[in-house]
Amino acid sequence: MGKYRKKAREVVFRTLYTYDIKDGNLLEIVEDHLRDIKDKLSKKTIDYIYTMLKGIEEHFSEIDEVLRENLKNWRLERLGYPERALLRLGVYELLFSDTEDKGRVFMDILDLTKCYIDNPDTVKFVNGVLSTIYKNKQKVNQ
Repeated sequence: MGKYRKKAREVVFRTLYTYDIKDGNLLEIVEDHLRDIKDKLSKKTIDYIYTMLKGIEEHFSEIDEVLRENLKNWRLERLGYPERALLRLGVYELLFSDTEDKGRVFMDILDLTKCYIDNPDTVKFVNGVLSTIYKNKQKVNQ
């Protein structure tokens, strides 16, 4: 069940990364990313990609505000492009999506961090920021 979500998260991460570098429209950027691989992805994966991107687009300013509130001694604008993309994706899925398996979200985001950045300190940083945000949400919901 989860493999399609993991692949979708990777495509969304790459789309957010490109968006940060080039600006533009998220849906146009993802079309560029999907052009060569679309026939290799399941309909479920493609649907999930678009669902996440539409949700991220809808909550973009809220996602960035949550990040700004939870980054200790960092400004959002100072983060590297991949770190910012991973955190935006993580915040969306943890706070704004109806994804039930939040633990899987953490695992996939950290796997992407290891794959694309391969720096243990960055993995700890991304995990720490997302954990803080998720724990704060849990406190509010109690």
